[in-house]
Amino acid sequence: MQESPLTALCLTAILATTGVFAGCASTDGSKDTDVSWLVYHGRFEEAVRVAADAVQRNPDDAAAVALHRDATIAWHLEQGRRATFEDQDDLAMSAFREALAIDPASTEAADWLRKTERKVALRELDLALELHANDQIAEAVEHYEKALAADPEVPGAKAGRELAILLLRYRAGLGLRYFKDGLHAYSDYWLEYARSRFSYAAKYQTTDERARDRQDQVQELLAAQRLATGRMHEEEGRFGAARGEYRTATLLDPENLDAQAALERARTELKVTEKLKLARIEIVRGRPEKAQKLAEDAIAMTTAQKDLADGVLAELRESRFETIYRDALALERDWRFEEAAARYDDLLVEAQFYKDSIARRDTLQEYVLRAAELYAKADAAATPEEQLAPLRQIELFWPEYRDVPVRIRALEKPDGT
Repeated sequence: MQESPLTALCLTAILATTGVFAGCASTDGSKDTDVSWLVYHGRFEEAVRVAADAVQRNPDDAAAVALHRDATIAWHLEQGRRATFEDQDDLAMSAFREALAIDPASTEAADWLRKTERKVALRELDLALELHANDQIAEAVEHYEKALAADPEVPGAKAGRELAILLLRYRAGLGLRYFKDGLHAYSDYWLEYARSRFSYAAKYQTTDERARDRQDQVQELLAAQRLATGRMHEEEGRFGAARGEYRTATLLDPENLDAQAALERARTELKVTEKLKLARIEIVRGRPEKAQKLAEDAIAMTTAQKDLADGVLAELRESRFETIYRDALALERDWRFEEAAARYDDLLVEAQFYKDSIARRDTLQEYVLRAAELYAKADAAATPEEQLAPLRQIELFWPEYRDVPVRIRALEKPDGT
């Protein structure tokens, strides 16, 4: 299964940054032996094979070796992306680590590995919270540990683990009767009720700081729950829902810096979503300059929607390419072959294989040359019959070339005038 042109283009850009493609592309004109073309069209295994064959033929060619390395990195990234999209996260992380082993400076591999590790951490955290809620505290601790192993900074995992361990200790006989109601609710994961119990205890036992401490701990766990839920919404692109969860987390735990940062991030991503929406509207309205500005502003702001913003820019490029292509077609249909060929050239500078632009450009250039040759032949002819033949040939493919129609009519008159 091949990736979309946009995905392949992104992966091609990874290799293009090395500068290798320009020097190592196939010189025989065959697309099937051009590594950049193969990567662009999602044929990664073929790209690696072709690059490996080049190294085998000339192992001392540094450019070929570099090309094979970069094609291999692109292949690992593609395998990792597919695996993570199919929730085969262990395979995905292995693929991204393979890419990093080849090129430790690869930001693409590092970003994908970090995203996948965070995804695993959030999944383990979700399991831990569910087990915690079901009073399976020891199992919950295990999954909190797994979440922290995948991502030590995952919001809520550390607090959840500590509180779960605290519960286990209390259940082992270290608890105090004073916290019976609050801890019972807490152990059953009735956190709101537990918070009210500890708040009540703190109100009437003003000299005992432990109830207030437990109330703070429960609120921290509630905030961590909200933070984790918000993060899941954010990962799925529901930034409005994420913002609501983050706002609640900051109210429960005003000193939670993660919640504050997440709330600001969600607000920013909502602004990005709106800018991308407006950019697409401007593309439809035929105002590419405004669309470009909105998309570029969105890219500068976002941390989670860069792919969507890149997609808008790709739509904008495609719209521009289509506009140039239609301009060239209009000139071609108006028999303005030289201008049409020049317009196709403009398009091909930006989009090398756009539709049938190469074939149309080449055909028009042939028409221009052929028409000039035939016209010169008609000028050099000695008799009207000899003049008429090349002019009629021009008329077949370019009826409005220069004064061909006028000359043909004049030569076809019985009196030759």
